[in-house]
Amino acid sequence: MKWYKAGLAFECQQSGNCCSGEPGFVWVTKAEIKAIAKFLGRSDEWLDKEHLRRVGFRFSLTERADGDCIFLDRSEGLTKCKINPVKPNQCRTWPFWDSNLSSPDAWNEVGQKCPGMNRGQLHSFEQIEALRKQKAPNK
Repeated sequence: MKWYKAGLAFECQQSGNCCSGEPGFVWVTKAEIKAIAKFLGRSDEWLDKEHLRRVGFRFSLTERADGDCIFLDRSEGLTKCKINPVKPNQCRTWPFWDSNLSSPDAWNEVGQKCPGMNRGQLHSFEQIEALRKQKAPNK
């Protein structure tokens, strides 16, 4: 049985820490790109180079020079996602990623940067597994 069988607490504190920092990738499928473009009111159903980059055969959202996701909004003392209703699956499933769930130490290490971990709503083992296994739409 997995170490988190009793569930884990997580409630987003809107710190933006999961959307900033070291360079990385926010992988997006073509279906997610289309949904984001539609949400932004783009008639061509695609994102420009300011928002999207190709990495090999895949696509990732871009980052600002300071490491913030291009869609992270820090204003009026708040941190929020500009595309929250259509944010990519990778963002939707945070922090229930395999890498974070590999061990209690891994979970707690990430929790040092994410103030929402180990506080707030208790997510059951079943809920965590459903999020962990959730896949992004392809088409």
